[in-house]
Amino acid sequence: MESTEDEQFRQLLIDTAHNKDSRYYRTAELSAQVVSASSAQQSMTVELTADAGEICSAKCLDEGLVATLADFWTSTLITALNNGKGAVTTSLSVQALSPIEPATKIHIVCTAAGGNHSLPFATARFVSAANPSNVLATATHTKFFRP
Repeated sequence: MESTEDEQFRQLLIDTAHNKDSRYYRTAELSAQVVSASSAQQSMTVELTADAGEICSAKCLDEGLVATLADFWTSTLITALNNGKGAVTTSLSVQALSPIEPATKIHIVCTAAGGNHSLPFATARFVSAANPSNVLATATHTKFFRP
């Protein structure tokens, strides 16, 4: 069970994501849900279900989708951890790793580091919700705080 502090942080992440301008993020159209969060561990888990249109011809998550989701959710985490401070992406790298079937429930596990430095960094692991050791895709995201 999450602590009150973790639940408050989870709600902050939900509110931060909700207030993003959806014109820039296809992710806002997906039915993703923040299922857990920890400010102490600088982490969050987002759940969604992959449909057939999000799977590429190699039967993996589409790398464009992985990039969009990683950008949206790691940015949300970094913003929430830094009191709403805006940042821009300096590097975003993604890799699809494992085949996936349509209707698979996915957990996107985001972890941030370098919170108060000028270059915050985050990772996103896309795992099967039913089998978290099955890593479907990964992403790394480096940002730069605006002056």
